[in-house]
Amino acid sequence: MKVLVLGMPRTGTQSLADALERLGIAPVYHMREVGKNRHQALWIEALDAKFEGRGKPYGREEFDRILGSYEEAEGRSGDKFQYLPNHGNQQHQALSDYPAAIFAAELLSAYPEAHIILSLRSSADAWLSSMESTLWHAHTHPPPDTEAEVEAEPPPMAPLAARYHRHCWGDDLPAHGRAAYEAHNTLVRDLAAAQGRGVLEYRPGDGWAPLCAFLGVGAAEVPREGFPRSDDWAGYKRMVEEERERERERERERAIGGEEKEGPEDEAKLGVS
Repeated sequence: MKVLVLGMPRTGTQSLADALERLGIAPVYHMREVGKNRHQALWIEALDAKFEGRGKPYGREEFDRILGSYEEAEGRSGDKFQYLPNHGNQQHQALSDYPAAIFAAELLSAYPEAHIILSLRSSADAWLSSMESTLWHAHTHPPPDTEAEVEAEPPPMAPLAARYHRHCWGDDLPAHGRAAYEAHNTLVRDLAAAQGRGVLEYRPGDGWAPLCAFLGVGAAEVPREGFPRSDDWAGYKRMVEEERERERERERERAIGGEEKEGPEDEAKLGVS
């Protein structure tokens, strides 16, 4: 493991993951790898052990089941799965984003050789606003049920998302998100300092220079193209903003309608004829 990007979601973790791969630190385990590799159950197991005391807490061996080169194979019982080495794939050299970043303390202990990057936003308010338009909105606005959907299983990421929303900010991001963001960042800084390890604090827009310097990339190897700007949530954010704009328009129409309705009555009260 070469790099641990331990910032919270919506801090440029996807762009950093793509940048690391551009620098040859690949593959990178990002949130998008969870569903792709059907790792939801493993991360739920890790969260249950960490926050609910159920099962063995995750350490190097357990994380390697996820971050190593593994493929899923059906167990003998037919309803359980085991994870077997997949020697055709390369082990992950870096990780970024949730759910991995929830385990900052455990990962720092498991991979003492890794560089540490703490991805940040310009402020806690900027982070909260981005979260409210993406992960939190998706969590609190599930698609309306249809008859077919009622009989189907929930979306594959929903049980995992429900757990981290509950454990990380008490299932109330607007009320507790800022404090959770600040506490997480302080934890990473303090843990790294206690281990005598340096931390690169990186914000969107910082570009290649600080990242390459921190990782020891030579000047001749610094990419000349622009820094990646990746965001799988871009389309969703546009949808949310359009939804909010429609709601604001409805509120304006209701306000205008209310003023027109109350106008004559108000004039009568004032004795205006």
